[in-house]
Amino acid sequence: MLREISLLWSMVHTLVLFFLLFEARYSKKKTLIITLATMLPLIALNTVLAFYMDADKMGTAMLLTLSLPSLLIFWILAKNRDGRFFFTFCLVDTVVLEIVYITQILNFYISPNSNLLMFLVRLTIFPLIEWLIAKHMRKMFLEVQRQTTRGWGSYAAIGAIFYVLMTLMMNTPTAITERPVYLPAMVLLLILIPTIYGNIISTLRRQHQMYEVQEQENILRLQVHNMTARVDELAAADERFRQERHNLRHKMRIISNLVEKEQYEELRTLMPQYDEALRETQIKRYCKSVIIDAVISTYLQNAESKEIGVDFGFDFPDPIPVDATELATVLANAMENAINACEKMAVGEEKWIEVKVLSTPSFMIKVSNSFRGEIEFDDAGIPINHNEDHGFGTRSIVAFCDKNNAYYQFLAQDNVFTLYLNF
Repeated sequence: MLREISLLWSMVHTLVLFFLLFEARYSKKKTLIITLATMLPLIALNTVLAFYMDADKMGTAMLLTLSLPSLLIFWILAKNRDGRFFFTFCLVDTVVLEIVYITQILNFYISPNSNLLMFLVRLTIFPLIEWLIAKHMRKMFLEVQRQTTRGWGSYAAIGAIFYVLMTLMMNTPTAITERPVYLPAMVLLLILIPTIYGNIISTLRRQHQMYEVQEQENILRLQVHNMTARVDELAAADERFRQERHNLRHKMRIISNLVEKEQYEELRTLMPQYDEALRETQIKRYCKSVIIDAVISTYLQNAESKEIGVDFGFDFPDPIPVDATELATVLANAMENAINACEKMAVGEEKWIEVKVLSTPSFMIKVSNSFRGEIEFDDAGIPINHNEDHGFGTRSIVAFCDKNNAYYQFLAQDNVFTLYLNF
């Protein structure tokens, strides 16, 4: 009975491990319903078969009665039906299978008259592995899958070879415990598999770190561009002010002469011209923070230059309760995404963006824009960008909100996309 229970426990936790590293194409609820409706009968069938079959025969039979059917089921559910899916499937199945085989071997040599050791080890090892994956690997693994689609096929092939090789060595032609001469080779294989997988995971982690560095470089490049544009604008305004100051003496002399001659009508005609020239030297400031002001100015001008209507209102709190540089990056990403969405619209369609910042009753930011098409969201309500070279902006916004305990919401309704931030 302990053998069957431990096998059932292993199969259930195979599902748990897979769901930790798996990205479905459907909602969590729908995925869960389909999984339970298909996998529970499979698990029940294999549990019954295990009750009547020897362990070695069952190990081989499960390739046809469980592994291949579950592969087909999850392939249907998977969002990424490519090497990413097959590698994840092989990784989970190989890890579970290795635990199953190691506990079988240990139980045979340490406690041959009871399955208690095998039961207790499996009872504790699976939750421990799941905790480690959830804490240290899941986020990185899913992000790397979203970031790149290349190179997964070779990893999947390694996992498939390991799975078949372990199964054959463990059970063919008889159980490995009946062929002790092959046990050292089996032990070496059981050591080799986690070693190879460890190197693969390390490679994926380095790839993830490199992508984060690239993302930071993109953000820095964006900030430098915004600051450069603002500096150019300030320099142009300073030149206009210098010229106006040079002309001020002449204008004052003209005004004085008109007053002395009591030519008030000419003076009334002239004053608006002087006033307009003076206003042209002004620089519009949107925020006391230089970098936030630079970002807003750059993107508003960019939108207007592309004939995109802009509606804005800025009431930043003083002081700003978050890092100004990070907030500037968030605004830059949000406004850039809004402008890009408008540019994709057809000629003649109404293109607009709206940016509003409120300091009361709480610090809130709203960025809206018109768009055409469909926007796909993941289970967390975050827009999905399938282009590997884009999408870092949205991830930066989410990371910023997570860091600052801010509320965020992305909405797409009636051809209007809106980002809400509340601090």
